[in-house]
Amino acid sequence: MKKTQKRLGNKGFSLVELIVVIAIMAVLVGVLAPTLIRNIEKSRVSKDDQNLDTVRGAIVNALSVESAYNSLTKNGTATVNIKGSDGTVTVTGADGDNGKKEIMSNLGGDDAKVKMTSKTLKAADNINFKVDGNGNVTGPFVGTNSYAEGTTAAASGTPTPSNP
Repeated sequence: MKKTQKRLGNKGFSLVELIVVIAIMAVLVGVLAPTLIRNIEKSRVSKDDQNLDTVRGAIVNALSVESAYNSLTKNGTATVNIKGSDGTVTVTGADGDNGKKEIMSNLGGDDAKVKMTSKTLKAADNINFKVDGNGNVTGPFVGTNSYAEGTTAAASGTPTPSNP
């Protein structure tokens, strides 16, 4: 009987072994968590860059339609604005609705939204592209600053055209 109890009593892990395993896991989590969080934000920034490229493409495609081109360039400057918190897209400075309708159609419809996911752009309510009187598209800008693609913050300084 004692032999059976002794055999059964030796099964399992001791308290010291369990504490060592928990300590090792805590150290691993402490080391890996910051890296994981950084990588998550990088992927959000990358997604935002793709979304901004999609908006730029929608504007350029809209400019290939004559009625939209005339609408967006007639007044000298039109602005396509994205509200980062809810993804609302607005077009201001255009002559009539043809330019806005064409851009929104290219983005997926009249109520299309462009959701921003990175911390910086999600908090920005003034992400915009500008279309000048010659049909040139500049931006994106966050407020009055040029957005540095692939970063989590707007670049400081004067707005400069992004690469198409």
